[in-house]
Amino acid sequence: MYIIPFQLGSDLVLKSISNPVHKAKTTIYGAVPGQMIIIEEPLFSLCNRVAGLSEELVCAYLHGKHLLTFKSNFVRRLFKNVIGIAYPGEVERVQIRSSTRIPVNIETEVVLGTGDKTISARVADISEGGCLLELPDSIQTQSGSRFNISFTLPDDQGIDNLACVVMRVRHLTDKTMVGVRFSGPAQATMKIGKFCKLCVTALALETRRDTYY
Repeated sequence: MYIIPFQLGSDLVLKSISNPVHKAKTTIYGAVPGQMIIIEEPLFSLCNRVAGLSEELVCAYLHGKHLLTFKSNFVRRLFKNVIGIAYPGEVERVQIRSSTRIPVNIETEVVLGTGDKTISARVADISEGGCLLELPDSIQTQSGSRFNISFTLPDDQGIDNLACVVMRVRHLTDKTMVGVRFSGPAQATMKIGKFCKLCVTALALETRRDTYY
């Protein structure tokens, strides 16, 4: 039996095998190898209704650069909002890129130079280490330039005054595409890293669903 290297407090993504629209994110509270995984009770939303845990589930857990996927099912309720699901006998382990870019469309505020000029821009994609910014074509920047950006992630986490270093610039007809690397603060990059890991896990689970039919 493969012992899954769960980190308590980390995320687990679940999806019903028979009803793929039933999917949710939950938090791992503990695990007893060979018996059960202890998690926060997930809410599977469908048309504003809560689905039960009666279906067989496929679960995905991101550990380092590896995605672990396995089948499970509801075992029993342990406490209020805490349940146990079956510990798997088989686990599929696949290496993935931690720098995978997540397509997004996020309005952001960019502070240029010494802070005396602020412009509106858009984040087109994001990864744990950087993002692609869409700036107005009137903005002049170059590799090595530095500025700060502020925005709200799709999971409603606020990112304020994130320091960036310009890595590449591409001028288009009506806009400038700028690839930047994040340089801190650590609290902001940790939020982005957690968001990206969750997105990568959900995307990998979605693209590998045929394995479980």
